[in-house]
Amino acid sequence: MLNFVHIGIGQCGNRIAEQFGKNGKLAFAINTARIDMSGIDNKAIAPKNQIHIALSGNKDGAGRNPDIGRESMEANLDKVYESIMKATKDEGVDRYVLWAGLGGGTGTGGIAPLMQHLVSKGHKVMLGMTIPRKKESWIVRMNAIKALTNILTIVDADRQNIVPYVVIDNEQFDGGLASANELIVKDFVRFTKTTTNIPADSAFDDTDFARLLSYKGLVSVVRSTVEKEALKGTDAFAKAIRESWKRSAFAKFSPEDALGVANLVIVPQKFYRQKGVYELVNDNITYVEEISPQANAYSCIYENKNENISNIIVYTLLTGMPSPEDNLNEMYDEVSEQINETKERRRELKRNELQNQEKYRALDFDPNNIDMDEDENSSPLF
Repeated sequence: MLNFVHIGIGQCGNRIAEQFGKNGKLAFAINTARIDMSGIDNKAIAPKNQIHIALSGNKDGAGRNPDIGRESMEANLDKVYESIMKATKDEGVDRYVLWAGLGGGTGTGGIAPLMQHLVSKGHKVMLGMTIPRKKESWIVRMNAIKALTNILTIVDADRQNIVPYVVIDNEQFDGGLASANELIVKDFVRFTKTTTNIPADSAFDDTDFARLLSYKGLVSVVRSTVEKEALKGTDAFAKAIRESWKRSAFAKFSPEDALGVANLVIVPQKFYRQKGVYELVNDNITYVEEISPQANAYSCIYENKNENISNIIVYTLLTGMPSPEDNLNEMYDEVSEQINETKERRRELKRNELQNQEKYRALDFDPNNIDMDEDENSSPLF
């Protein structure tokens, strides 16, 4: 099994890395705010692997300012790198995975400098980034747009080092982000664990996995379930997988453009040996592989010996897909609209303020200077 070390930067990244730690993976948390790290499970991320990087003389935390996050990381790169290397020197790391939520300060500004530093030292890196929900402020979403655009520009321009990346769209989650992080991590961990099982027909080994991650571009891994009765046709897997793609947490991606595909099919033991089942599974796999015609495809069938499992499980890994331009363009259009609405509200407030000032000026008089045409026959007030 490939050895991934997970490094979370900023509050969101810390929480994702913590979930990997809870699943037995070596993880780190890096933050400018000590308070954000105070709730981390020390069993998931050891205290020595929780790294504080605040700037000297700066208040704790970066708020929504990516510049503070970037400057804090740049000022502490040696410290961060030494801490990571010290903890992983005997681990035989295949790839460092950097996780960050884009939109705030620490993760948004800190992920790119650390990526570049690790790559410059000869390490293989993968990125995992989240983009904010529509309900977030336009400042947060604009921060995310700028950061993601910058990171993809750096990655695409590097011809020597391949940095695959995952982009998670928080808008896809109906519930809380904590449960979303747990779901993402579990699917990733289950996929990597499945590759270590012994299949009946052929192996998808570490070399194959590493080859799929050697393609530059967007990565996704999705879990689908298929009932045995649905295997009557050859498109049962394809239908289930497409439906899972629609519901997945990943940013919009194009499977037909993937350069690498792996389908790991786990068949329940109780009908794994049944006549015709293996052939039906193979026919479905062939149909699924046609979705990504240009991809280097791997497929493997495993026997699930858990007697409580009755459905077929399919893990589909896609790599080498184009960057999520649709998400970026959609987010940019929505942010532009938010900004225009904000400007219009400010103009309206300004107009109201000027109108009120005119009213005040109209009422701004000196009673002693008013010419009162009194009736000579009128009685005095006092």
